[in-house]
Amino acid sequence: KEPIDIISENVVWNDARMAEGILDNILEEMMFMFSEAPYENGTGTHLWGMHDAITVSDEARHAFSWYGTHTTWGRGLINENGGFLEYWLYPTIRKANEMIENLQETEIDRATADQLIAKARWCRAMCYFAMVKRYGGVPLVLRAQSMDDSYEELYVKRDKEQAVYDFILNEMDEIATIMPDRDKGGYPCKWAAYALKSRAAMYAASIATWGEVQIDGLVGIPQSEAKRYWQACYDASDKLIKEGGYALYNKYPDDKVKNFRQLFLDEGNSESIMVMQFTGQDAVGRNHGWDMFTGPQGFVAWAGSSAAVYLDMVESFENIDGTPGTFDRAKYEKGLWTPEEIFANKEPRFFASIVTQSTPFQGSQVEYYKNLILPDGSKMTGVTNSYEGVSASGAGNVENGGVTGFSILKYIDESKVKPGNWSSETDWMIFRLGEIYLNQAEACIELGKTGEALNLVNAIRERAGVALLTSIDRDKVRHERKIELAFESHRWFDLRRWRIAEEAISKEFKGLCYDLDYNSYVQGTPKYKITVIDRVDGDNQKYFPKKMYYLPITKGRISNNPNLAPENPGY
Repeated sequence: KEPIDIISENVVWNDARMAEGILDNILEEMMFMFSEAPYENGTGTHLWGMHDAITVSDEARHAFSWYGTHTTWGRGLINENGGFLEYWLYPTIRKANEMIENLQETEIDRATADQLIAKARWCRAMCYFAMVKRYGGVPLVLRAQSMDDSYEELYVKRDKEQAVYDFILNEMDEIATIMPDRDKGGYPCKWAAYALKSRAAMYAASIATWGEVQIDGLVGIPQSEAKRYWQACYDASDKLIKEGGYALYNKYPDDKVKNFRQLFLDEGNSESIMVMQFTGQDAVGRNHGWDMFTGPQGFVAWAGSSAAVYLDMVESFENIDGTPGTFDRAKYEKGLWTPEEIFANKEPRFFASIVTQSTPFQGSQVEYYKNLILPDGSKMTGVTNSYEGVSASGAGNVENGGVTGFSILKYIDESKVKPGNWSSETDWMIFRLGEIYLNQAEACIELGKTGEALNLVNAIRERAGVALLTSIDRDKVRHERKIELAFESHRWFDLRRWRIAEEAISKEFKGLCYDLDYNSYVQGTPKYKITVIDRVDGDNQKYFPKKMYYLPITKGRISNNPNLAPENPGY
């Protein structure tokens, strides 16, 4: 008899909307697409790990001193047990394989079925990309395994890193012509295939250019393959830019700060190629906690300012005239200053991306100052203390929120930031046109097309409102990527694929301390004594060991499947 309490498999694979529901489930599991965050199922998704890829990089530290990226992973303390940014995605890949196989023969019309298959193949390739950039070579399982399969089919071996990248690129070539030109929010379309190819080819090219082939190619790609991958990145990017119908977001050309902020808040805008969609409300449905965990302390119930941005990162933002944004320590550690005086010349993306002392927020301002300088020159501290009605420490210092003097503004919707509001509905852009410009610019540099690279980078800088470059090289392209894509969870992976993470991360970072001067406050123009905090990570200095260019397969997985051996180098 047909069961009446469940929907049979036969019904699901012969109904287009039910089959799309399986695709929904696959996409829902791919939480790594949201800021490389750990997977958390259910409603009201908080996602403690949404800053992990940011706070192990040279962009920021975690404000909470007990958190793992500060105490463990940022210090390079990882072993054969893994545990950091883990994504072993074979359960999700199995669902994609089942969908691909079951829709080969279906009552659904062929064109619709083929598009659903193509989207499932995109998801499968995206999962493999998430794994290959973590682990190097992994097993390419391209069908749903059965319990009665042979030992060799069940206990699969790792494919070479190059084979995984080639699979991803070939899949995108095959499905791009099948997928729709545009799709509903949250679903991959034709141009998401070219975007994935652009990014994956760039990663493969980087590994071939700067990496090292080890354990018989399970990690590493021969240098002889580099040009082929750079060309693939260039071609995919070029097609997307010229034929995709997307444009760099420029809705507010006369207000560059607002324009860059709104780029991440105006959903479905001209730059957005593929998003992870969040549509819940008030912790019901699909939500995330970016606004609560990232929003400045003093405006949220707790856990705000979690990603504390380094002064070193702030210095990377140029002045609007294109000169270096290096903090003049000798100048600003003398006398009293307003934050406006210190940062007046910074380019617009700084003000759209960074929160610091006195940053306007919700009709008020952020207070990250640590101490109050009293009229007699002594200092008072503590958020519960005050002098003549003036708090001894800014409200932003609750829970160590002002530990570096800076936090993240990008992606924050001020209308969603309020005490106790854990749910945010802002979509997260997985691929946007600005990244594709920079992918192609990087490929241009490595292919000797410097003129094209200069034009691509200057298009980004013109939209940003910062002086255009007159010349271009590899370092300038990388710098532009650091600023334009700041806090979008690219930086740690970029440093790894360039093989410069050991130098960029293994060093002491700085913060900035503000002390409010009481006398200037009562006179109506609050000024601050500025002190650079050396070694702002304290006893948890950042360190990136060479082995972390690949994460471990882990001894647990190898114990389950001995054919996954050997383990990655260094573990």
